[in-house]
Amino acid sequence: MADGEVRSEAVRLLFRSPFPALANLAVACLLALVAWGSVPTGILSSWLLAMTVATGGRFALWRRFRRSPGAACDAPRWERRLQVGVAITSLLWGLTGIAVATLQLPIQVEGVIAISVGGMIAGAVFSMTASTAVFRTYVIPSAVGPILGFLAVADRDHVAIAGMGVVYLLVVLLWGRDAERAIATGIRLRLENEALVKDLRRAREQAEAAEILKRESFANLGHELRTPLNAIIGFAQSLEAELWGPLGSPRYREYAQAIGDSGRHLFELIQGILDIARHDAGMLELDEDRLDLAALARTCAGMLDGTARSGGVTLTAEVPTDGLPVTADATKMRQIVINLLANAVRFTPAGGRVSVSVERREDGQIELRVEDNGIGLAPEDVPRALEPFIQVAHHGRRNHGGAGLGLPLSKRLAELHGGRLEIDSSLGSGTVVRVLLPAERAVGPD
Repeated sequence: MADGEVRSEAVRLLFRSPFPALANLAVACLLALVAWGSVPTGILSSWLLAMTVATGGRFALWRRFRRSPGAACDAPRWERRLQVGVAITSLLWGLTGIAVATLQLPIQVEGVIAISVGGMIAGAVFSMTASTAVFRTYVIPSAVGPILGFLAVADRDHVAIAGMGVVYLLVVLLWGRDAERAIATGIRLRLENEALVKDLRRAREQAEAAEILKRESFANLGHELRTPLNAIIGFAQSLEAELWGPLGSPRYREYAQAIGDSGRHLFELIQGILDIARHDAGMLELDEDRLDLAALARTCAGMLDGTARSGGVTLTAEVPTDGLPVTADATKMRQIVINLLANAVRFTPAGGRVSVSVERREDGQIELRVEDNGIGLAPEDVPRALEPFIQVAHHGRRNHGGAGLGLPLSKRLAELHGGRLEIDSSLGSGTVVRVLLPAERAVGPD
């Protein structure tokens, strides 16, 4: 934080209120009332008139500062102006020492002078310590005058009072120094906090704008990618089915099938990337409804049965015959099951087994379990397998395809349902993946 800003705020505190200036005049009037008759009328009236003029000048200076919008920006100049104003006031208080030294004042008048000067100096600790220069300009002349006046009388009592005044002045100066440091520190902290709040507000506004842009970008990106891919897949299917007549060479049908398969693969890959990005951005939401998790698992197993058979893998669904109703997003739960089954089939060699099961555990949680006896993972590779686009190498080779999105996306979708995904795997012995949904997602029969 710049020192100029701190000084500007300190000067603003000096001009916070006209009360200190008005208090000078009020105390001066009370002192004149007590001293009336003990001090020559002309001297006392002149002193009181001068104090009135000085107070009026300080009050006018305060009004000018308050009416100047950019006054605090020129802090040094206003500080010097106030220093001149308080210097005049402090010299007038210092002149009371001449009265003590040269006039035979009653003890009560001398006491009121000491109390008045001490009280005004104490008030300066609260009203002027934002500026050390202004504070010392006011305090030192105000105190030194009466101290010298009491010393000039030279008797024991007056010298003792002067000594007390010296001690009081030193203490007040120390207080003023500490108060000025505390005020400067407080101002600096307040300005830093205000700057931090502004930065946080600006960052929040930028984040909100970026979030809106991100949502719009995702929507546009999804539309721009899906539209041509759907056209490619549709045209490929039309060519493969020879809807508009024979293609001629059989290779054209093979090419059309390859184009369709590639398009569908790319479509699924893009959908997975967008889903992960939407989840990480907090934009993926659930469309919850009642569904039969057992029936969903059985259907998904049937969808992948042909793929499993072509690879020599046995795929089974071990689910309750009476169903297992839950509240969840059917599309996303289907995506979880298909991802986990496809992953298990892909990493299970010919002759292996893959099974999917669902059950309600004793603690009330719903468990979806996909188990295989495939190549498995080393324990240290399990965390890496849950990172997007990471494909764990098996025996130094990556020969099983896939984009590395199935497990990470399934984990995120499970967490979106308030659940979690767990993996138990041993290299060469197979893998068990569990998706655990919270107990409150289970529902009773209709």
